[in-house]
Amino acid sequence: MIFRYKKGNELQCLKNMIDYHKLAIPVIAILAAGGIISFLLAYNLYPEKHVNVNIGGKCYELLDSAYKKYQDLAAKNEIEILRLQLDAIDTEQATLPVTFSGRQSDILNFKNKYGINITSDNAISDDTGVDKRIVKATVTKNELKKIVDDLSVKDLIPLSKTVAGSIGLQPNVYITPEEGKIISLKSTQFLRKGIQEIINSKEGVKPAECRSTVPY
Repeated sequence: MIFRYKKGNELQCLKNMIDYHKLAIPVIAILAAGGIISFLLAYNLYPEKHVNVNIGGKCYELLDSAYKKYQDLAAKNEIEILRLQLDAIDTEQATLPVTFSGRQSDILNFKNKYGINITSDNAISDDTGVDKRIVKATVTKNELKKIVDDLSVKDLIPLSKTVAGSIGLQPNVYITPEEGKIISLKSTQFLRKGIQEIINSKEGVKPAECRSTVPY
C-alpha cells in the first residue's frame, strides 16, 4: 500500500505526537532526504537473538517468537519506507541514486534483472576471500518500484538478506525535507504500533532493564 500525505498542518500535528529519531538496525537501506536521516527505530541487538525496547519509559526484552515478530516488523517497515519515498517522488522519469550490497555474482544478476546503472563498486575488505561489495548506482523510479514490489520480508531479514533487500534510496532533489520528516513520523508510528502489539501478546516478552534510550 502506498500512502500520500499532505504537508503543513498534518506535519505539525504529527510533530506534536512524537519525535523522529535515528533507526539503529543492521541494514543498508537509508531514508535520507535533503540531509535528513530518518532511521527511526532505536534498540539494541544482541548476539543471543533478543532485543530491548522502550515503550513509554517501560522496557521489555523480546525473545524467541517475539524477537522473530520484531525482525519481521523491522523488515516490513523498511519496505514501507521505500514505498513512501517512491510515493513522494512526483517525477515519473526521475533517475534516483541508490546503494546496495552483496556478493559479486548476486550483484551482477540484480543489475541485469532491473537495468541498474552502477556508478561505483567497492569491496568491503582487501581479503580476496571475502566476497562482499558495496555498490552505488542509479535507477529509474519505475525500476525502483519494480524492485520494491518484488521485495518480501525474507529479503530483509539479516540471515536471508538479498541484494534487493539491502537497497536504500540516497539523498535526492525529489524528496523535500518536509516530506522526509513526514515519512519518518509515519514510520515511527508504524513501528510503535507493531511493537505494542508484540508486547500485548506477552509471548516471548518479559520486563527488563532499560537499554534502549529512545522511548516510544
